[in-house]
Amino acid sequence: MNFYKFVAIDQLGKIHKAKLIAESEQEITDYLSGLGLTPIKISLSAETFFYKILKPLKRISLKDKIFFARNVSLILKSGAGFIDGLKIFVKNLKDGILKDFVLFLIYNLEKGSPFYLTFQYFPESFTPVEIELIKIGELSGNLTKTFDKWVEDLEKEKNVRTELMSSLLYPSIILIAAFAVIILVTTFVIPKIAGLVQQMGTKLPAFSRVILTTGIWIGDHIKLIFSFLFLFIVILISLLITRKGRNILLKISLRLPILKNLILNMNLRSFCFILGSLIESGITISQGLYLTSLVISHPELKEATLRMHQKIQGGSNFEEVLSQEKIFPPVFSGVMIIGSETGNLNKVLEVMEKYYEDEVKYTIKNLMTLLEPLLIVFVGLIVGLIAVSIIVPVYQQISAQLEQGLQQRQISQ
Repeated sequence: MNFYKFVAIDQLGKIHKAKLIAESEQEITDYLSGLGLTPIKISLSAETFFYKILKPLKRISLKDKIFFARNVSLILKSGAGFIDGLKIFVKNLKDGILKDFVLFLIYNLEKGSPFYLTFQYFPESFTPVEIELIKIGELSGNLTKTFDKWVEDLEKEKNVRTELMSSLLYPSIILIAAFAVIILVTTFVIPKIAGLVQQMGTKLPAFSRVILTTGIWIGDHIKLIFSFLFLFIVILISLLITRKGRNILLKISLRLPILKNLILNMNLRSFCFILGSLIESGITISQGLYLTSLVISHPELKEATLRMHQKIQGGSNFEEVLSQEKIFPPVFSGVMIIGSETGNLNKVLEVMEKYYEDEVKYTIKNLMTLLEPLLIVFVGLIVGLIAVSIIVPVYQQISAQLEQGLQQRQISQ
């Protein structure tokens, strides 16, 4: 199969641009005709160097996944033909990765491929857990229920992310404001004040000399500073968009006391959320642990989950292998063991998921409550140091002039 990009027009004159994996241009032409689209241009799409770099960013967003899952659920519930419903749906989509995915989904379905198979071609957008849940839903004939549950899970994930982002918004604004104040003062204010102080001929105290000299240096090298800042942002983004880079950042974060506990709680929440969803869908604990290990990012928790899967496959029971893993807090292990023994593991996982979700929220809230005044003090300290470094020499100059005037009066008398 080859990777093609095409431009087509529909009966209303709307232009559609997308990418599609197919065996030939003729197959693309026939497929587009079946959608009521007239191809204008079809060409092979090569993966350029920049495309490979940006490929991790070319994923279906969480918002688009929710939109897609809701519409698929509606199509399934409507009783209309599934492929016909998808054809109507795709014509109203904007050009982008979601449209490429839906077009490829229709293409595969018309060829007789299983529904879940298309999702495997988009590993950047769909996790192994999501693909497995969709596969089970399709094979069991409960695809509508699967998509309803998927929408619910995605909404829950969206709410968690939104809350995290909103918690980080205010500190980010303060940091940006502090940086802007420093740049403004060092670029425009301090050079003028320094020139004025030099003209007055006042001997500056060491404190003022350090502040003014530093400010002048920053002002003179502002372009260099911005270049290093831009390079730092590029490196940070490149680390965030690659799996290896994210692992490096994660290892660094796990060495910081507060972030270490926060990341563990976030991953424990994901552990409960994913394993609970898999067990509810009818997947065995052993297989559920294996799929969960593919999604967990915490290295120790990931290894522990995989070891549990291997031991259960070897004949051990869930309660035994869970108690052997020290990465799980004692309270967590105890509650899970009780839930497993009583046959209520799925409900216990749901309760523990809510518990760790609240723990993450409280930790972030407390961290932000501590960080916000510290940032305000930081900004105030910078402004105060600059102000004092300017006021001291001015005060000295005024005092010297007053003393000189007083001496002249005494001499004249």
